[in-house]
Amino acid sequence: MTLAARPLLAWALDAVSSVPFSRIVVAAPPDRLEEIGRIVGNRATVIGGGDTRSASVRLGIAALAPDESDIVAIHDAARPLVTGDEVAAVLDAAERSGAAAAVTAIVDTVKRISGESIVETLDRDQLRGAATPQAFRAEVLQRALAKGDATDEAALCERLGIPVTLVPVSRLAFKITTQGDLELAEAILAARQRMEEPSMLQRVGIGFDAHPFIAGRELRLGGVVIAHPTGLEGHSDGDALMHAVTDAVLGASGKGSIGDYFPPGDPAWKGADSAMFLRKARDLAAERGFSIGNVDAIVIAQAPKIAPHAGAIRARIAEILQIGSENVSVRGTSTNGLGFTGRGDGVAAAAIVLLVPHPKTKTQNPKSP
Repeated sequence: MTLAARPLLAWALDAVSSVPFSRIVVAAPPDRLEEIGRIVGNRATVIGGGDTRSASVRLGIAALAPDESDIVAIHDAARPLVTGDEVAAVLDAAERSGAAAAVTAIVDTVKRISGESIVETLDRDQLRGAATPQAFRAEVLQRALAKGDATDEAALCERLGIPVTLVPVSRLAFKITTQGDLELAEAILAARQRMEEPSMLQRVGIGFDAHPFIAGRELRLGGVVIAHPTGLEGHSDGDALMHAVTDAVLGASGKGSIGDYFPPGDPAWKGADSAMFLRKARDLAAERGFSIGNVDAIVIAQAPKIAPHAGAIRARIAEILQIGSENVSVRGTSTNGLGFTGRGDGVAAAAIVLLVPHPKTKTQNPKSP
């Protein structure tokens, strides 16, 4: 069976191969050795298995030819989501005690039944789900296997009265048995991939700018001309709000600041419409696979009042960023007479921008779980 376009066995090998085993053996159906060999490559030796689990383990041990003190681990290929850390934890426990097994918590209420009737409710605090890997000193495992067959090696040790150390592992180390299990594993891997792939993460940026008032210039905020006795000083049009939003987009994209692209001393940008700065930031974000999710901006000034112009500003910023105006928030506040804005000497603006993966962004190849 395949999981995220790879055989289950390949995923399981990813986990065990991350641990420095001296040798790995895969026990496979004798009539499919060539096929399994192509999956395994040079990561393991492939041998023909037996008719039962215990028979396959015996054949695997014979292929390993371990010394009595060696630690031998057994893992199900049908448990592809175990991690290398979990494998290592079971090995460590086996080195200390001689026998260890991965177990998972039982979270459902468990009923013992007879036919279609419930006989009793079992205490789940006293129950665990047996998982793999299970690991043993070689001499312990060989003694246990000499006693017959069982559904797992821990059960064979139980028959001999050999204590088995329990090593809790995530319930994600479940055994894929049904189609539903396979679908669940697909969903888990897809979620892990989204979390691990940097280009698929949402990102947040913060921008801030402030400009003093200057006579003889129109006041522009968020790309909108606002009636006011003075405008804002600046090499470009002095639009503090547009600059704050631009820096927030650049910051979220990891693309630096406005000054990196539009140096304030460059004559080319003297008196420039700051809308071009925001377009540049938008395009740089798109190059990294992002669209603008939403903008939340605030203008800090004693005057002018922003509320009467908020709708026009929202529409202008939304137009430049190619998003709906409902995804842009702009509001004004004062500092109650404090600081340069409170004295009416200028305007400050702050913005927070969320970038989201562009719908056309391509995902990478699935990674190891």
